[in-house]
Amino acid sequence: MKRKLGTFETLYTLFIAGLGFYVLARNVPDLSRPVEAFFLLLLVLIGEYSPVPVPRGDGSISVSPPLLFTVAVLYGPGLAVWIACIATIRKKDLLGQVPIPIVLFNRGMLSLSIYGFCKVYALLGGVQGVFSLARDVPAFIAAATTYTVINAFLVSIEFAFMLRTSLISVWRTNIIWSLPNMFALFPFGLLMVLVCAQGGPLYLLIFLLPMFVAKYSLEKYIELRDAYAEMAGALANAIDFRDSYTRGHSERVAEYAVMLAKELKLPDDRVELIRYVGLLHDVGKVGIRDAIMKKPGRFTFDEYEEMKSHAKMGADMLMGMKFLGRGQDWVRYHHERWDGKGFPDGLAGEEIPLEARILACADSFDAMTTDRPYKQRMSFEDAREELLRCSGTQFDPRVVQAMMAVIDKLIANRK
Repeated sequence: MKRKLGTFETLYTLFIAGLGFYVLARNVPDLSRPVEAFFLLLLVLIGEYSPVPVPRGDGSISVSPPLLFTVAVLYGPGLAVWIACIATIRKKDLLGQVPIPIVLFNRGMLSLSIYGFCKVYALLGGVQGVFSLARDVPAFIAAATTYTVINAFLVSIEFAFMLRTSLISVWRTNIIWSLPNMFALFPFGLLMVLVCAQGGPLYLLIFLLPMFVAKYSLEKYIELRDAYAEMAGALANAIDFRDSYTRGHSERVAEYAVMLAKELKLPDDRVELIRYVGLLHDVGKVGIRDAIMKKPGRFTFDEYEEMKSHAKMGADMLMGMKFLGRGQDWVRYHHERWDGKGFPDGLAGEEIPLEARILACADSFDAMTTDRPYKQRMSFEDAREELLRCSGTQFDPRVVQAMMAVIDKLIANRK
């Protein structure tokens, strides 16, 4: 099912498409060597095969820019912009699975990006058809950087419309992590230009294997991110399934924690991590006996002391994980209190990591608004009053204020 575009997104996509097609119309390709032109088109098509999807949204990343750079340097802007426009059309575009404005936007965006490459390269002394390693490397690097920045900027705006989020958020989530990979392709592009200039386009075939290795490394990075999410979700379900009264608790705490983190303007990388850690904040409960976990009434003193140990056990379980281990202290201290009367270490105020204070508030809010064996759930409004009452004692006042805005949104979404 195709996504519907909003009015402003449609206007933006058509504006960029219009600029791109204007560039195409002003740069008619030189087809005096049609076999070479077709061969280069075919190579870019191969480079575009099975692009790597970005973490959020419907976009993807290709490893074909070095080929486009080679065409731009040795064959000029005409052939470069037309190949960039035509060779990047994908199967789902032809099958109507992508909105037509987005298909047109992608053509325009790529045309503008590669045209920017050509203009900067020429402005800095680069000459079409020849390449000198001693003379033209600075111009090539500057031109490739221009291509990458134009591409990233135009795509970021499109993603901001698509995901209904800020440009900064899109940049952090979908762009920053990919830029080192894109810049790493610049030397690869330089080598392609040198080889093609000396031996002709047929020699570019030797670069296909390294291109697919680069694609493979990008795919593995994305898969690793997905694996973290799947693992966190699976562990959270395993914990929640032990107690029917807390089923879904970890997912809700993660959701509230993410909303709180965004309300407090935390960077997107910390928001992403708090989502995973929120799912795993109670992972230490796998080490608690069923007799305690499933007890329908209140705990005895000894049982409560054993239950309290889940925070330390959970932190210890995350300790050995390279990515999730950064949040081990958030798990360890999510039962600390602002006034220092919590556990396990009696930390107070700013001694408690901010993310742990966020999890504490999210965890308590869900506990208050969920039915338990020994109490009925509160309404969101009553839970709001309880959080305000405990602000400055159990909870960080700044986090509570942010939680008020989160609760307003939750109430509005329920109407």
